Amino acid sequence: MKTKITVYCSALLLLVFAGSALGGHETDTNTWYGWMAGSSSPSGVSNTFIGESAGYSSTFGHYNTFIGSGAGLSNTVGVHNTYIGSTAGNAGSSSSENTFIGSSAGFNIRGNGLGDDPLSGSRNVFVGTGTGYSNTTGTANTYLGYKAGYDNTTGIGNVFIGYYAGYNETTSNKLYIDNSNTATPLIYGEFDNNIVAVNGKLGIGTKTPVRQLHVVGDQALFRMDRPSNTTAFMLVRTDGSGNPLKTFVVGTNASASNTGEFVINDLGTAVSGGGSRRMTIANDGSVNFPGAVTGASFTPVSSIVHKTNVKTYENALETVKKLRGVSFNWKDSGKPSVGLIAEEVDKVIPEVVAHNDTDATGVNYDSLVGVLVEAVKEQQAELDALKEQKRINEEQQKIIAAHSEEIAELKRLLIISRSVSKAD
Repeated sequence: MKTKITVYCSALLLLVFAGSALGGHETDTNTWYGWMAGSSSPSGVSNTFIGESAGYSSTFGHYNTFIGSGAGLSNTVGVHNTYIGSTAGNAGSSSSENTFIGSSAGFNIRGNGLGDDPLSGSRNVFVGTGTGYSNTTGTANTYLGYKAGYDNTTGIGNVFIGYYAGYNETTSNKLYIDNSNTATPLIYGEFDNNIVAVNGKLGIGTKTPVRQLHVVGDQALFRMDRPSNTTAFMLVRTDGSGNPLKTFVVGTNASASNTGEFVINDLGTAVSGGGSRRMTIANDGSVNFPGAVTGASFTPVSSIVHKTNVKTYENALETVKKLRGVSFNWKDSGKPSVGLIAEEVDKVIPEVVAHNDTDATGVNYDSLVGVLVEAVKEQQAELDALKEQKRINEEQQKIIAAHSEEIAELKRLLIISRSVSKAD
């Protein structure tokens, strides 16, 4: 009997000793399992440390969960941390509100939880082996992927997603979405500068874009809204180094509802500013080109189905006589040209003159064709009349000439007759 009691007591002592060595401990608020797990935690509450040396240095830390060998090993007063993985958050002493999942995730976290900046090294989320490995006092970072954000030590507000994403990035407020440690990640952003770059083809409504931006769908449409002039696309031709060679802006201006114009401006080599107007489509549909317009042919709408109150233009020749053809040089280019003066034409044929709010601005030369056609016809009618009169005059001259010959012959015969009579 004594032997059995001795054996039972020895076994109990062995269990107690072994339990202490293994770090197994449970209280009303803490759970520690593993060799030296939570060994320094006399006052912390609501902690769960599982694994060899997990939470080893914790003294006043609260609401921490450390799972894995060496997880949270140096944490002393940090709170609300979750470290899962071998040596995850290993060096952190006072950092708080971090979530590290993966072997060595957030390994070097330091923080100043009770110092000048209580958030230093806090509020990070690192998921993946070696993610945020070098982070010491960096705050509010999100790293997801194998060794994502590996070299970043003090960055703030970064988001790195993917295999080796942002591995060498050491600054703050950056976005990396990538699948390798490259200088040109698939998606790059700067949160503090409102920049997002897609280094590849972007498909909207398609999984197989064939251009850098490819939009597919029943409602496929690219829309730009801007509360100022000029809402526009900028088209820039560059050289191989990215230096602008020529820039055009294509956009719209407006001053009120259902007003405005469509414009194309030439900025030269600049990439900002107003530039020089090259084309304007007004609200009424009229189009202005300050330079020459060339083409194989231009066909204005002229079908009778679009017209009413049709009648022949009268007195066209007299109208044309009132117009003045001029030669001149364009002020902008200095090039010589010929044409009409809009203000002068406005006094004669206002129907073919374009106007702005106050002045005559241009002449519709196509519309002048109708006037010129009728003028030619009127002139031709006059020429035909003159030709007819000439023909009549020539016929009359022939008749007169014939009569003159007949009279001359009669005179001759009369003279002969008189001579014969006298001889008798």
